[in-house]
Amino acid sequence: MKRKLLYLTSILLFSALSINAQTKSWTFDDTSVWPVTGVASGGPAVVRDLLGCVPITGTSTNYFAAQAPTSIAYSDATSYTSIVKTGGGGAATNNMPTVRYFYFNVDGAATVKVWFQHGSNAASADRTLFLTNGTVEITKSIVAGAAKGILQGTSTGAGRLYLYADNGMYISKIEVTGANVTTPSLGINDFQADAVSNIYSNGKLVFVSNVKSDTQVDVYGISGALIKSFKTGSDTSFDLNTGIYVVKSKSAEGEKSAKVLVN
Repeated sequence: MKRKLLYLTSILLFSALSINAQTKSWTFDDTSVWPVTGVASGGPAVVRDLLGCVPITGTSTNYFAAQAPTSIAYSDATSYTSIVKTGGGGAATNNMPTVRYFYFNVDGAATVKVWFQHGSNAASADRTLFLTNGTVEITKSIVAGAAKGILQGTSTGAGRLYLYADNGMYISKIEVTGANVTTPSLGINDFQADAVSNIYSNGKLVFVSNVKSDTQVDVYGISGALIKSFKTGSDTSFDLNTGIYVVKSKSAEGEKSAKVLVN
């Protein structure tokens, strides 16, 4: 009898866990959630249906804009009629994206699957879609010009996951299984934080973007010595010797500190 009760309890527990860990997916066909106008450049991050979207400064307004192209068919026999586009490439420092990226929170280990297409023609160079946890690259998928791909990777625990590309991509669907998506709505502090300058590196250049007012920029070496110091009133970039640096910005919008790798 005890064995039977234990067996029934195990079944009930497994069922409860299965129900709680629901599948969450985004297909971008609801224009009330994903308008064709997208996210304004230079504006704050937004959270739509538990999916965070972070744009970049510039003049375009088509970041994460929904579109309804002809049906896109994938190798797993699925097809989708709506896409959302990144509006260009993202950037990251040590697997933490800084511009043009999606993010979402999960309450446990999760499998993420993304159906996507290269955002340009067949003559274009390969492009890469990345999935990270902000520290470690979970997986990536490379596609040739105009080609389609399916990215799949599994995180090891609860936390925030990030999805970004090195150049423009069309995203047909994002799916999360094995854990609940728990991305919080943005509060006033989130909008204030997003107004602070973005700091990231690309090769030998360090970029300071989203500059809205006079900003003090200080660069420190790994030993703590001050390497470079200047003020800027607009987006800027500068080169450094190979190494790891800490870049700090301070303005009326707030302060930010970022570790960057220059190579």
